Amino acid sequence: MAYYYLRIMPLITNIVIENTRMKVSKAIDDMTDLQLQNTKYEDFVIVRYDENGKITFFQVNSVNVDLFARKVTALIRDEMSLFESNGIKIPIGTVSGIPFLSDLGPELTLNVLNLGVVDADFSSDFSDAGMNQTVHRLYMKIIVSMKIILPGYSLSFNNSSTVIICESVIVGDVPFGDINASLGG
Repeated sequence: MAYYYLRIMPLITNIVIENTRMKVSKAIDDMTDLQLQNTKYEDFVIVRYDENGKITFFQVNSVNVDLFARKVTALIRDEMSLFESNGIKIPIGTVSGIPFLSDLGPELTLNVLNLGVVDADFSSDFSDAGMNQTVHRLYMKIIVSMKIILPGYSLSFNNSSTVIICESVIVGDVPFGDINASLGG
């Protein structure tokens, strides 16, 4: 039993963590890309102009941003459920701890209980893009807090990724107050 906890469990733990991080990162990227396919800047930001084309109102559409975040996080949770149902496959040679046997032999399937929480946080920034031009970007940071339960062992870790949701170059003056206040930026 001591050999299991001292020699085998650390190997399994590292493999499970890296395998899960890779799958969660891929799920974040794929599900965000899937939801962004049919969106445009105007879906996330409300801009109003006066008769001279000057921006008079600039605000994040918090309802659409929240709906987008809920769709993406729900899709990521669904992907995480698939990870749990498929288990994690590790070649027996890898579990031996002998480097040249790594990736050899039949696969050992670990059934893991994946208790994950997916959360999204938004931020916004403005940067100078040249004379009388400003670039506005809206970011979404997705944080996945994982607790994985293996036979006789459990581990916890976080995985996060920040993606640009929308970006636009704004010509002229920008009323910065509303958007930074509404996003905590």
